[in-house]
Amino acid sequence: MVAEPEWTERAEKRGLDPLGMQNAGVTLYQSLLPGISNVTLRMRYYGYYCWVSDAYARAGATDDFAAWRAWVRRSEALYALVSARATGEGGVGGVDWANRRLAQEERVVDFAEAASNDPSVTRYLRQSLGVFGGAYYSQMVELGLFRQGKHGIQRATNGTGRSAATAFREAIGPKVEKLLLETIRTAQVTPKQLDLLYPIIPSEIPELSKEREAYERLLFSPENASEVDASRSASLKLILLTAQELGSRPSPDEIRWHLFGTASPGDEALERQRIRWEAYHCQDMMQIAAASLLEWATDLMGEADAGRTSGEIEAEVGDRLKSSREGDDSTWSEFRGAIDHDAYDYRAVWSMLTSRHGTAEQKAWDAVGLIAALDQRMRERSDLHDATRLELRGHGSGRSIVTELAWFSRREDEDVCSLIASYVVERIVRRHSWVAMQKLRRQRDYTFLFEVRDGRLVRRRGYAPVPTTPRLNPATTFLEDIWLVDEDGPTARGRTVLGANA
Repeated sequence: MVAEPEWTERAEKRGLDPLGMQNAGVTLYQSLLPGISNVTLRMRYYGYYCWVSDAYARAGATDDFAAWRAWVRRSEALYALVSARATGEGGVGGVDWANRRLAQEERVVDFAEAASNDPSVTRYLRQSLGVFGGAYYSQMVELGLFRQGKHGIQRATNGTGRSAATAFREAIGPKVEKLLLETIRTAQVTPKQLDLLYPIIPSEIPELSKEREAYERLLFSPENASEVDASRSASLKLILLTAQELGSRPSPDEIRWHLFGTASPGDEALERQRIRWEAYHCQDMMQIAAASLLEWATDLMGEADAGRTSGEIEAEVGDRLKSSREGDDSTWSEFRGAIDHDAYDYRAVWSMLTSRHGTAEQKAWDAVGLIAALDQRMRERSDLHDATRLELRGHGSGRSIVTELAWFSRREDEDVCSLIASYVVERIVRRHSWVAMQKLRRQRDYTFLFEVRDGRLVRRRGYAPVPTTPRLNPATTFLEDIWLVDEDGPTARGRTVLGANA
């Protein structure tokens, strides 16, 4: 018997979270940098979209959603063309299409068709509301820049949204705005006009402008600041402090590791936020370690043509771990307690587990050691332990570092090899089966890494551990866009934002 349904068509899905453990970390980093996402790539889009909304209203807007959508799509397509013409502008939606159009060297670029929603033509982007609807709108709502209007039309708010629109308008000047309006309305533009529209591109926020000041207020000290606003401000200041410590524009990995191991100087609020970031990074390391064990489990299934039973996998994991330990029968408590969590090289192990080098079996003890180090770190750091339990407390069937370390705590007197063998089957293999079944039932996505055939688990494909991406790159780009950080670290303006912490 083959316990696999008969499919007329089955779409292959990789399943980015095969253990359902990434969601806890994602939820946490969303609260650490609210109003910024992994797909909101440039700060100036926030002001540009507010201007797009305000200009639509000033032009005698109708309540026809299709008309609003056409206005947004033309605005985006034109923005892509201007940015492509300027060259070197990253983070702009539709720029690949724009580069192809400009390569045709047309005397007049008519982009009406490309900005339409007609699926039979070559469009600048397929999403109905473009980058605005697919990426920026939800974050701008979070920041108080946009709200839902009548007939489903998104509108810039009367206060913050229109202020941002006015700041963008003043920064580009009346002549550029007039040309911008004309080219959006006609959906036609010449190369010369693209050059004249250069002031609107993402990197051209004037240093001495109300527009730049508006973005800084938005990110750091918005009116009627809430707890959410304070969280975003604290995280951005931590990025600036990292840049100051390193003397450069930090990469996302550099920020991760700096916040993992370096206390914030003399500021209790920033230190509390740093510990929240540390808790997030511990969670991400835990899901990487678990995913590494999943990779090993699927490799073991693949070693036998007929697959293996759960019992065979458990026995094989235990035997192979024991053979590599040369008779060491330490309990989990003893194994964990022998680790100096301060001296442990988390970064090197992280690099090993997320690399393509070495086999999953060779990495198994790295994964086990990382789990033990994290367990010991939580036990010896009450501040981190409390923050992690608060931020990552489980809901329903959710899994996180909290639920996993609780499992180990209940069985800490068992020998390490037997305990890990049990963990691989109970918490890894069975967990993946459950997660994949939920995706199949709810989303019709087939993400199983293995299938059950006559009671045996047969490998379909492997899985390489994937870290989550906590919005740090766009956040740093935003700081760069508004003149707060450069290649040498915080600018004078950035140090002013840090104030006493600089």
